[in-house]
Amino acid sequence: MRKLQKGFTLIELMIVVAIIGILAAIAIPNFVRFQAKSKQSEAKANLKAIFVAKKSNFAENDTFACNLCNFIPEMGNRYTYHGGSSAYPSQKPASTFSGASVTSPAENATSFTATAMGNIDTDATVDGWEINENNVLCNGTRGSATACATNNPQAADDVSL
Repeated sequence: MRKLQKGFTLIELMIVVAIIGILAAIAIPNFVRFQAKSKQSEAKANLKAIFVAKKSNFAENDTFACNLCNFIPEMGNRYTYHGGSSAYPSQKPASTFSGASVTSPAENATSFTATAMGNIDTDATVDGWEINENNVLCNGTRGSATACATNNPQAADDVSL
């Protein structure tokens, strides 16, 4: 009587490994992109909080001039926040930002601009977000030829500095 052998052949195993490799090659770039977008939501949420704080200050004092209006983000933030003459630095070392320097945005009684800068995907560019008194949230900074200079919200993903 013949004994039945159970198991997979070498070719079957190689085909399965090849299929897993192809699926991984497709999935990993999408995962990295998703991860960067989720990190950007930190900056968007905090800039909206700064916007609300400045609007509240304007309602009480008829001026937007309050720097960051006592804004303190959560611990371990990935961005440096700038508004008026003050900045709330991120917990990451300055070398993470590829030598980028950010000047404090203009702020007066009738207008303001708050920015968030951070290198979230470890490439040569710095991710920058900006919000103004009209609640226009855009990707980029006024000092660069990107979205905020033309008030075209979210036209670019990263800002080279």
